[in-house]
Formats: sequence, structure tokens, C-alpha cells
Amino acid sequence: MTNRGIFLITALQLVVAARAPAAGSNYQVAEHWAQFPAGVTAWSAATGVDIGPEGNIYVFHRNEEMPIMAFDRNGKFLRAWGKGMFKTTHFLRTDREGNVWVTDRGDHQVFKFSAEGKLLMTLGKKGVIGTNESEDAFFGVADLVIAQNGDLFIADGEAGNQRIVKYSKDGRFVMWWGGRGPQPGHFNEPHSIAIDAAGLLYVGDRGNKRIQIFDQSGKFIREWTQFGTPWGVFVKGDRLYVVDGTEANCLYIASLKDGAILEKMEGLNNATAVTVDAQGAIYIGEVNGANVKKLVPKR
Repeated sequence: MTNRGIFLITALQLVVAARAPAAGSNYQVAEHWAQFPAGVTAWSAATGVDIGPEGNIYVFHRNEEMPIMAFDRNGKFLRAWGKGMFKTTHFLRTDREGNVWVTDRGDHQVFKFSAEGKLLMTLGKKGVIGTNESEDAFFGVADLVIAQNGDLFIADGEAGNQRIVKYSKDGRFVMWWGGRGPQPGHFNEPHSIAIDAAGLLYVGDRGNKRIQIFDQSGKFIREWTQFGTPWGVFVKGDRLYVVDGTEANCLYIASLKDGAILEKMEGLNNATAVTVDAQGAIYIGEVNGANVKKLVPKR
């Protein structure tokens, strides 16, 4: 066989590996699940994805014209908004009322929109760099999560700050905790945050290669170090979903009870965000892969 033939076979093997979960996985890739609107032929770098209470899928990607895109549960395009609003798109989360929250890491801001795209709230000052002690400014704001009562917890830590900030439902500063360091309760790039049904917070402390668990007052509960470099974390029912976008480039599915890894799926490309819908389908935002991958349970 010629060198060219060997190269083509190797390249094909790499593509297949990138598109499919590891052998033995309980999931398979749903190809071309999203129906793009006119003018869009592919994803840009996808940094955020989440599911609204109505089952719609919201994606945050680095497309200047349509940074926030909404699809129904069947992948039909619904709407897009946010043109010209963001410097560096990052995470996206939905709340129980159907609102859509996004973070702009570059301009250090957090935005709350209605499901239709109406701007409802802005936290942080555009382009203004805050410190760990700041009540109204961020520095490298990364991710956020919304508690059942509407309180907001923001992971402010992909640049200078290393903290979790708590705000009330109406955007009033409440408290912060953290600071740089490896000790419990401190951070080195708190990149993602999730919440469980009991209200416990799971922080992907990326630089320290661990997930730290806190109550809503910032009390440290425990840490888990078996998830490589956690870029994105999400909780659904009794499961914790973690994507490692650096080393293993994989998805971990673990028991929320003790952190035991139940499944590991490799072959991702700089995975950043992960979410799960009511049917158990997993959506993964890949930055360098410029993709929103959908994994569906095998029947």
C-alpha cells in the first residue's frame, strides 16, 4: 500500500473516532440534529448549550450574526439574537422560568434574556475589570447557575478573579467566596458550576483539576479529583456529567452519591459545555471542534 493510501485510512479512522463514542458506550451520535437557518451552514466555536423547561435547545457559539440560537426539541430552528452584544461568548444556562442567561468572558458581563430574546438584566460593567471583592464587576466571568429560589451563583474565574459570587434573584450582590490557591474553598480557574436538587453546588475548578462541592453559603463539603481537567459540569437527577476539554477530551458520567464514574466517552474535541434533556440525550459544546454534539441513548 502506498503512503498516500495509509494516510487516507489513518485520517478516516481519526474522523470516525472523533464522531463516535468509545466502544461499549450506551450512547450513539445523532448526526445533523440541528436544522440551520438561511445563511448558517455549520456551528462556530460552541461554548454554551442548555435545555429550556419547554424542551427547546439554546446554543451560544461564536457566530457574529447569530451568537444565541434556539431550536425546538426536534432540532427545528426557532430564533436567534445577540448580534453585536458580546466580545467573547462563553457559557449559557436556562432557569426554571425559561429565561436564558449567558456570560461574556471578554467584556466581563452576565446577561439575562427571556426565551424570546428580550434583555431582562445585565450584571457587570462592559469592559470594566473587577477584583475578588467587587460587588458589581467581574474579571473573566465564566459560568453561572440558578438556584430553585432564583439566587444566582457565578463562577468568576477565567482571568484574574478566583471566586464564586452569589446574587439574589433581582441582581443584588449577596456574598463571594474563594481566592487563588489549592486548598479547599480556593480556586485556580473556577470554570463551570452546577447545582443538584438538594441545592449543593459543584464547581469545576479547572486549574486545580478537581470538582469542589459547596452549600449555598460557601461552606466546603468535599472535593473529587477523578475527572481529569473539568471544563464543564452539569447535574441531572442522580448523575453528574463532566467534560474534560484538555487532556482526555472526554465525557464522564458519574454517580452523584459518591462520584463513582459510571461511563467514560472519549473522542471529543475541546469540549466545554454539557447538558442533558428530558429524554436523556446529551448535548456537548466543542470549542475547537466547532460543534454541538448530540449523544442519544441506544435503544
